Amino acid sequence: MDTPCCSLVVILPLDSKRVKQFMPVALFMVALYTILFQMAERWNWWNLNANVFFLTNISSFVYGFLIVFTYPNVWLFLIANWMIDAIQAFVISPYIFQKLGLYSMKNMSNFGLFVMIAVTVPIVYAYQKWQETIFAERNEGFLSKQFSEKDGNH
Repeated sequence: MDTPCCSLVVILPLDSKRVKQFMPVALFMVALYTILFQMAERWNWWNLNANVFFLTNISSFVYGFLIVFTYPNVWLFLIANWMIDAIQAFVISPYIFQKLGLYSMKNMSNFGLFVMIAVTVPIVYAYQKWQETIFAERNEGFLSKQFSEKDGNH
């Protein structure tokens, strides 16, 4: 199953404003996980047999949009992600992905995989919060300018 296509199915029914709100964090996640997968290749954490065709050693299952459904509730976001990460690391990884031959763990245990993924969750949340402040400041500056022009205060 190709996750980018599944992700498209998940985001299609969403409001386009909401998709735009989370696009920067989605791109940040792509960059973050790309770096992690390149580190995994360098330090032989696992051997990936099925990858995204234009990148080396990167599986398509790392690209997700859970933040769209759980943001801005920090606890819901953290707990939902950590639960899914635990299922990923301790159930899906060893009993499905590895059995199907998508990858095999080498110098990293499934617990190490869980910790690696779980550590990124607060980083992703913090990045989205930072993006929200940037957009709020930009919109506030834009609105202030618009109101001052309407009042004749240039």
